[in-house]
Amino acid sequence: MSAASLLDLKSLSAETIARIFSLADRLSGEKPADRDHFPNRRGLSAALVFFEPSTRTRLSFETACLREGLRPVILDGAAGSSLEKGESAEDTLLNIAAMNPSVMVVRSGDALDMEAMSRALPGLPWLNAGWGRRGHPTQALLDLFALVRKGLDPASQRLLLIGDVRHSRVAASHFELARVLGYEVALCGPASFLPERPTARVFESLRDGLRWATAAMALRVQLERHPGATDLKDYHGRWGLNADSLKALAPKAVIMHPGPVNWGVEMSSDVMRDPRSVILEQVGGGVWIRQALVRRALEGKV
Repeated sequence: MSAASLLDLKSLSAETIARIFSLADRLSGEKPADRDHFPNRRGLSAALVFFEPSTRTRLSFETACLREGLRPVILDGAAGSSLEKGESAEDTLLNIAAMNPSVMVVRSGDALDMEAMSRALPGLPWLNAGWGRRGHPTQALLDLFALVRKGLDPASQRLLLIGDVRHSRVAASHFELARVLGYEVALCGPASFLPERPTARVFESLRDGLRWATAAMALRVQLERHPGATDLKDYHGRWGLNADSLKALAPKAVIMHPGPVNWGVEMSSDVMRDPRSVILEQVGGGVWIRQALVRRALEGKV
């Protein structure tokens, strides 16, 4: 595996993450005329291999690669590819790697062993763009970056994850990142949505959790992963963020969601107008975080 790969957050130090945040912050003020590294990258490509659907992650990586002078070459699902003919994900990746991209960005389900694939191609940097339920490291980084951009100290935050934690790769990466940066994580939601053996504090009441939190993140209810029917109206009444439930959240706290949002389920549409919401700031900052990681992959350091 290349030293500049990012498959999880356990391998990063707090100092490295601080440098990634610092670079992302500098990139946020960069203008097209500032990109003098483009001539050195003429003809280089980045392979964006998305076996699972994505909007924010895929498009932000595509934008990041373009801003770094790389041409993104995209495989977006099985349609139109040899995956429809029965080619395995592993063979697909090996063949794409043989085309010599400068970086490989992959989103997949749990069935793919991303670690084994990256070890099989040690000279090629790999960036995890969402790996089953294993993790979504760039999402967790951009979430914390949104807080840093507001002048908040990551180590002093209390992050409440609300809802479908059991199936959330975003939550999995926050558990890793919290151990590196030192912030607290707590959970709340229906018992069937939470880990069977939680390793974090669990609030049985949403309002109690909101009173504790400095940042509240609602997670998408992954209905496709629940065998039984979920009463969405009841879910929103008990666990949804709305004008009533958010009265329990401190005025200086932050409201987050990794997207896509099921409006009227995880939160009501008026939450976007709440001045504490940083949902769109998360999306914007995601481009700079992913650009910083692409540059790290190209240069081997940050």
